[in-house]
Amino acid sequence: MAKVKQAHSLERGQLVDVEILSIAGGGAGVAKIDGVPVFIERAVVGDQLKVMLFDVRKDFARGRIEQVLKPGAGRTKPECKHFERCGGCQWQQMTYAEQLRSKERLVKETLVHLGGGAIFSEERLQSIMQPIIGCHSPFNYRNKAQFPFQFQNGKTLAGYFEHGSHNLVNIDTCSIQPAVMDHVLHVCRDLVRGHRLSIYDERKHRGLLRHLNVRMSFAEEKLLVTFVINHEPVKYRDFAQDEYLQVFTRIAQDLMAEVDSVESVALNFNPEKGNRIMGDATLNVLGRGYIEEVLKSGRHDLPKSMQHGLRFRLSSESFFQVNSEQSVKLLELVHDYAAEALGAASGSDAVIVDAYAGVGTIALWLAHQGSEIFAIEENEEAVKDGKTNAELNGISNLTFLAARVEDALDELLQDREQIDLLVLDPPRKGVDGEVLRSIKERGPRHIIYVSCNPATLARDLKILESQDTDGEESAACGYKTIRIRPVDLFPQTYHVETVVLLTRN
Repeated sequence: MAKVKQAHSLERGQLVDVEILSIAGGGAGVAKIDGVPVFIERAVVGDQLKVMLFDVRKDFARGRIEQVLKPGAGRTKPECKHFERCGGCQWQQMTYAEQLRSKERLVKETLVHLGGGAIFSEERLQSIMQPIIGCHSPFNYRNKAQFPFQFQNGKTLAGYFEHGSHNLVNIDTCSIQPAVMDHVLHVCRDLVRGHRLSIYDERKHRGLLRHLNVRMSFAEEKLLVTFVINHEPVKYRDFAQDEYLQVFTRIAQDLMAEVDSVESVALNFNPEKGNRIMGDATLNVLGRGYIEEVLKSGRHDLPKSMQHGLRFRLSSESFFQVNSEQSVKLLELVHDYAAEALGAASGSDAVIVDAYAGVGTIALWLAHQGSEIFAIEENEEAVKDGKTNAELNGISNLTFLAARVEDALDELLQDREQIDLLVLDPPRKGVDGEVLRSIKERGPRHIIYVSCNPATLARDLKILESQDTDGEESAACGYKTIRIRPVDLFPQTYHVETVVLLTRN
């Protein structure tokens, strides 16, 4: 079979001079050579670079920066000394102002190109898209960190994987997490070495210690530390009699003596092959086994309950946004969009459904805006945490449904005569096509869509805004997008959240 001829003359190993024109969805800079896009990691718009092409395809190429010939206006010196190797961040070479501009452009360009220019023209986005909400503290913001362990050349290492590989960067500090997490990592690494724990080898599926999981409550300044091990789950009675596992009791005692802010130490059991970090079973070794975070607003126009703060109990496996400060900003935005959608019904007899609810963060925040709130979540542990959180906050009008959104939402839409607002907060893959079709057929008047992936957001909004008419899509029917606003929950990375308000035409 004859080879498909490339439409360009680019070759692997070639050195080229380029200028970065834009940022792609995965965070890489984009240059063009004879019309062929070249993707370059750690680049900034306006950079003039000497690049080595290491991956050349028919329609695109990938390059690595060999030299910055002339920096773009948004380029800066990374704060973290590990940045050049570590894959934890991608954008520390950008000023924070440039990061915000890039994320805003990324959302806008993705909506235009993937959502369909006929629906999301640049002119329309000019009127419905609001400026991105930036983070007051773009460093030291993470309330959760997960460090893999490796054993290399006779040394126990812990940190983050090198960009684009499974080589471990044995970090000293991480500039996007609080300093106390750095301290915990150092102490745990020393304790693991001192107690001579075997380290998991993912290729051989041997060794005990896989990961270290650290969660922090910014409100209480307390930490929950979890060791993830390659071991079948055990009950506490068996753990207490197992000399092999009792080393973690001694490690927990030493850790809590060394770091006062460590509230609890737990063990998570993950005996499965693969790159899944946490297993399904967790055992509390010392302490309460959880921490409690408080999300509260500084806005005086919001209800007293929000100003006082909502309390969330978090265990090792609880899903919770990693940026507590920005979570409040996102929730305030969701509240404002809900108030706009519900109008006079807000706070009275409105019925609200929160799909993909997790531990109920959004549902709890909106509880005062409706008479009935339904939270749909398929993870049973998250549902259990959500019910606990409702009790902690004295919220009684919230019902959790432990089910897949694909099943429970369709049933709700069929059985309930009144649903006033639907909140969609799906994972990165977006909303299932069947769910979108069900929403278009029987969905409520208003939707708030909270997205962590501009590409699937664009795809789903296009479906919600259009309908099949004799095999052709029309933008005249379905839902209409009223407001779009990005929120930066993950400074120093390319990830961006987007909150969207839609209403039926």
